[in-house]
Amino acid sequence: MKLIKKEERLKLIGFDDTKMVLVLIPFFAFFFPLMVFGLSPLDNAFYFWTSYLISITHIVVYWYFERWIVLYVRKRYNSFKDYRKRIILQSIIVLFSTLILCLISETPELCFGGIPDAFNTTFFNKYMASLIITTIIISIYEGVYAFQLFKKGLIKNEELQRKNTQAQLDALKNQVNPHFLFNSLNTLISVIPEDTKIAVKFAENLSSVYRYILEIRDKELITLQEELNCVYAYQYLLSIRFEKHIEFDFKDLEHIQGKYVVPLSIQMLMENAIKHNIVSQAKPLTISIYLENDLLKVCNNLQEKTQNVESTGVGLKNIQQRYDLLANKKITVEKTDAVFCVCLPILNLKEVK
Repeated sequence: MKLIKKEERLKLIGFDDTKMVLVLIPFFAFFFPLMVFGLSPLDNAFYFWTSYLISITHIVVYWYFERWIVLYVRKRYNSFKDYRKRIILQSIIVLFSTLILCLISETPELCFGGIPDAFNTTFFNKYMASLIITTIIISIYEGVYAFQLFKKGLIKNEELQRKNTQAQLDALKNQVNPHFLFNSLNTLISVIPEDTKIAVKFAENLSSVYRYILEIRDKELITLQEELNCVYAYQYLLSIRFEKHIEFDFKDLEHIQGKYVVPLSIQMLMENAIKHNIVSQAKPLTISIYLENDLLKVCNNLQEKTQNVESTGVGLKNIQQRYDLLANKKITVEKTDAVFCVCLPILNLKEVK
C-alpha cells in the first residue's frame, strides 16, 4: 500500500497530531487495564503496570491503524458535504477492524492468554474496551477535522464576500465613471428630440441595470435568467449608443432553469469586449452569448484597438477567483486571430461549496 506523504497527511488530518499521540496513548493505556481486567494500581501494582505496558503496545497498534483508516477515507470523502458518508464508512470499518485486531490479540504471544489469572477476561470485555478506545480516536480526528473545515468555510465565505463586493465596486466604477455617464447622458440627450419613446426606454433600461446591481449586492450566486435580464437591459443601452455598429447574437438560451453563474460576470465580459476592440461602421463588433455543454460562452470578433488600452486584468481575474472560491471551477479563454471567447462554467447549487 502506497504511503501518504507527510505534507498530504497533515492536510488530510488538519493538524499535526504528534503531541496528541504522545499524550493520549499513555492516558488511554492507564484506563485499559481497569476496563478489561478490573485492575487498578491500588489492587496489584505489579499486574497493573505490566498490563499498562502491554496496553500501550495494543493502543499504539489500534491508534495508527485507525489513523490510517481516517487518512484513506478522507482522501476520497474530504469535503464538509461528505461528512455523513465519511462517518458511516469509518464506523463500519472501525467495527470490523477492531474485531479483527481483538481476534488476533487472542493469540497468547500477542496478548493476555496463557498468563496469570489476573489477566483473564472475556472476549466481549476486550472487544468493547477496544471499541470504546477506537471510537474515541476516530471522534477526536473527526471532531478536529470538522472544526477545521468549519473555520476554513468561514474564511472562504469572508473572502468570497470581499471578492463579491469588489466585483460590484468594479462594475459600478466602470459604469458610474464620468466617461460612462457622459456617453449615457449624451446618448439620452441626443435621442430625446428624435424619439421620446426610445429615450424613455433607454432611461428605463439604464435604471434596470443599476437596480440589478443593487439587488445582487449580497448574493454570491445568481440564476442565469436573472443575469441575462441585466444583460438584455445593458444590450439595449449599447445598441442605442453604438447604433448599428454593434451586433448581438444570443442563441441556445432557452433551457436555463436551474443554471447559475457568478453575478455581473457576463456584463463585465461585454464591457471588456467594448473596451479593447474597435466599434465602428467599418468594423462592427459582434458579441455572441450561447450555451455549449456545461459552459456559457461570451465571444466577440477580435479587432483590437491600435492604441494602448489600460488593462489591469481585474475583470477576468475577479470572475475566476469567485468561481474558484464557490465551486473550484476554472474559466477558460479561447483566442484565435479572429475570435476571442471566455467560457464560464455553468453551476448548480450542489456544486457550490
